[in-house]
Amino acid sequence: MEHESKKRGPMKRALHLLGLAVAIAAFAYFVLYAYRALAGQDLSQLLQPRVMLAGALLTGLYALLVSLTAVAWSWLLRGLGQPAAFTVTGPILATTQMGKYLPGNVAHHFGRVVVARGHGLDTGRTVLSMAYETLLVLVACAHVSALTFLWSPPAALAQWPLAQYRAPLVVAISCGALAIMLAAPRIAGMITRLRAGQGAPAAAAVRGHPGWFTSLGCYLVYSLNFALVGVGLWAVAKSLSPDPVGAASLVLLVGAFASSWILGFLAPGAPAGLGIREAVLSLWLGSTFGATIAVALIVMLRIATTLGDLLNFLWGSAALARGRRLRLQ
Repeated sequence: MEHESKKRGPMKRALHLLGLAVAIAAFAYFVLYAYRALAGQDLSQLLQPRVMLAGALLTGLYALLVSLTAVAWSWLLRGLGQPAAFTVTGPILATTQMGKYLPGNVAHHFGRVVVARGHGLDTGRTVLSMAYETLLVLVACAHVSALTFLWSPPAALAQWPLAQYRAPLVVAISCGALAIMLAAPRIAGMITRLRAGQGAPAAAAVRGHPGWFTSLGCYLVYSLNFALVGVGLWAVAKSLSPDPVGAASLVLLVGAFASSWILGFLAPGAPAGLGIREAVLSLWLGSTFGATIAVALIVMLRIATTLGDLLNFLWGSAALARGRRLRLQ
């Protein structure tokens, strides 16, 4: 066991270094793309009231994602036999999310387990609930990405030969998502063992499934999360573009954000998907909105997500501190 752990160590470091190198390369690509797109452009429109109001809406919608995810986490924990109210899961998730900005993109996971344990949550069930969460978020993200791109494909995919078979593809994707959710117990167990590392025996002692309706409810919440960010991006696009921005653009923006999120999530070592998501979004949005508006959208999104995470960290920290004072009384 010790020998296998030593063998995995260099491999994990190599994967993190590779992910970091990819993130740096992607970020460099986006910086070059942005420089070429914004050269000689008047950026004063970003300070116009309607643009700033749309940016505030995007920030607020993104910040709401933590609260919605915390509600879903409470459902998962309850389904696994560990009751936990939003007053516990909300502040924990809000504060530990800042860890994703650290290199390695895993500190927020470890932080959530540690803080949850300090609040009396069973470690095994916490890890298992996070495994279900990861699985369901990835399924929801992949599903939303595929459906939205099939409905309103970007120029890069418009001529794709399979695009004419949209209806069968939508059905196939939906059936695939359903099959993955049905296989969730086995897959979540695998993710638990990978995440737990040295603590695998403790996590493995917990067995169970949160329930079909709980899993479906969480899946819908995670899908809603991507849609909300897409709505915020759509509002920013409408405020920036001199041309009408219709409903098809809303569908495209939802799918573009979802696809960029999943690629940034899967890239090992990229803090908060930095570089990866910007590069993917520039490819998807440039041909539809033009390079200048695409870059402005991407920059506004990064600002909104950072501010949203900061706001969540502030209220979460205040809530945790208040909870500590109440327990000491």
